[in-house]
Amino acid sequence: MSSQTGRGRRIAAFVRHGDFDRPENTASAHSPRALSPLGRAQAEAAAASIAALCRDHGLTIDERIEASQLLRAWETANVLAKALEPETGRAHHVVERDELIERGLGSAANLTLDTIADLLAEDPRIEPLPEGWRRMPEFRLPLPGAESLMEAGARVAARVAASLDAIPDDDPTDLARLFVAHSGCLRHAAVVLGAIDVRHVAGLSMDYLGCVLLEKTPGGEWIHLAGEFAKYAPAR
Repeated sequence: MSSQTGRGRRIAAFVRHGDFDRPENTASAHSPRALSPLGRAQAEAAAASIAALCRDHGLTIDERIEASQLLRAWETANVLAKALEPETGRAHHVVERDELIERGLGSAANLTLDTIADLLAEDPRIEPLPEGWRRMPEFRLPLPGAESLMEAGARVAARVAASLDAIPDDDPTDLARLFVAHSGCLRHAAVVLGAIDVRHVAGLSMDYLGCVLLEKTPGGEWIHLAGEFAKYAPAR
């Protein structure tokens, strides 16, 4: 419980999904693939460390877990929900939200990166793709339905803020609500919320089942409370 009367602390716990069989040289984005056996094992094992992180900060993990509608994140959330029960002594349930899906590539979804570049090169209206475009916060593929990372982050940030704001003000519990989604949209949601600097986000990533806690202060600001974003390591 909160040490103060009235409204308890409100924390968003950003959790990346587990490992899945990602096709080589393909942006994961809206891939419909399920967790791999390794990914399920990662989710089961992560429950204890996520619970410990929250306990270290005096937080109760909310019964409600929100998850991206994409299968790998939804499965991760459900494995976590079950594995958290002995850690927290309470039942948890998963609510899937379309707002939490990864940045979309529109009509280029699930194509290889080489295929995307080749197809766009055939369109005389489109300039060559800039090097490193996949990690540029504001860059959006010039294709129907595509999003920039910041657009995806804004979508996720709006959902996270609305979700926490819906918790009754008279609930004095210091509460952490899990949001199980994807590295790109979660990192850029943290930028939109003001918890990390946009100048640093391209150099960051999230490990599978990595957990980062962001707290909304009574003044409405968001701070990076605990957990670490991983350093981005380019594929070799």
